[in-house]
Amino acid sequence: MTSTLGFAILAVLARGERTGYDIAASMRRPVSYFWTAGHSQIHAELQKLLAGGLVAYETEAGPGPQDKKIYHLTGAGTAALRGWIIEPPRERPERDELVLKTYAAALADPAALRDLFADQLAKHEARLAEYEREERAIGGPPGFGDPRWGNYATLRCGLGYERHRAEWCRWMLDQISASL
Repeated sequence: MTSTLGFAILAVLARGERTGYDIAASMRRPVSYFWTAGHSQIHAELQKLLAGGLVAYETEAGPGPQDKKIYHLTGAGTAALRGWIIEPPRERPERDELVLKTYAAALADPAALRDLFADQLAKHEARLAEYEREERAIGGPPGFGDPRWGNYATLRCGLGYERHRAEWCRWMLDQISASL
């Protein structure tokens, strides 16, 4: 059975053939906004996808002594990806360390807790500003059949998340400040 990381790699390859390095770069941006993986994880998963017949590769002369592999989807890979896209996502446990810390916040020093939330607010506001710049650069959603439509749709999700998270951090700061 293909892992979620495997499907993430297939989704990257659905946009065009890539070397392993190019896949890792695509996994950094824009995929890393919603799914992360290290180079070693990607390499191991590519081997599974190759063994499963979901991807194949051609070789070209590389810059060093070894040829570079250029991966592409196979027909089976495209079919697997198409089927997976419309399946409901698996339930996943929520694991939000900041929310867990908030649950126990009554035990914390209020000034230190305020600093923590001020730092978190700054990080979410910075990410929100970055996403807003990207949205302005795109100028609007491409048509639905365009592969870039997925980039835009995930960017919109990220914008909503960062707005929500920044607003929650501001609320937390107001609550903590009122207790000082």
